Amino acid sequence: MATLKLNIIGKDLDLTDALKSIINEKFGKLEKYLGSAKEEVFADVIVSKEKYRASVEIVIYNIFDHTIRIKKETDDLYTSIDEVVDAAEKQLRRLKDKVQNKRHNREGIKEFSLIEEETTEKPIRIVEVEPELYKPITVEDAAVKLLSSNREFVVFCNAKTKKAAVLYKRKDGNLGLIEIPPCV
Repeated sequence: MATLKLNIIGKDLDLTDALKSIINEKFGKLEKYLGSAKEEVFADVIVSKEKYRASVEIVIYNIFDHTIRIKKETDDLYTSIDEVVDAAEKQLRRLKDKVQNKRHNREGIKEFSLIEEETTEKPIRIVEVEPELYKPITVEDAAVKLLSSNREFVVFCNAKTKKAAVLYKRKDGNLGLIEIPPCV
């Protein structure tokens, strides 16, 4: 099982042995989420106190190829420690589950890919659709028709240019217009 090696840093705060032992004890609970790796996982715990605010930050390096950073600030130092431990526990649990699910899914795919099945491809059919617009309309009318429907585009005959055109919804929320030149 992987072990968590803590580097405890105090900013504007004298770290007593009692405080260090409490931090080691609380953050020691996180080792069960580190996985079965036999390597050491390093983390920095930064404890600081400014007037009436205490903050605790933990940075866990190279855990499942990720770096986790959590910082909590409260009125009480011990409450900050508890909140950081709870948040880190939650994130590590999610990350561990995510990694295990990926490994499990990969194994399932490997087993599945060994089974050969006969697949029959269905031929692609082209279905002709009757055009809705028989008379030329303006670009503005086509825009109104497009915006009032749930379609992504509308094909129409431009009344001004007498050419076929496509008006479509863009990802940025605007409309795009393509005028199709006559075939040669």
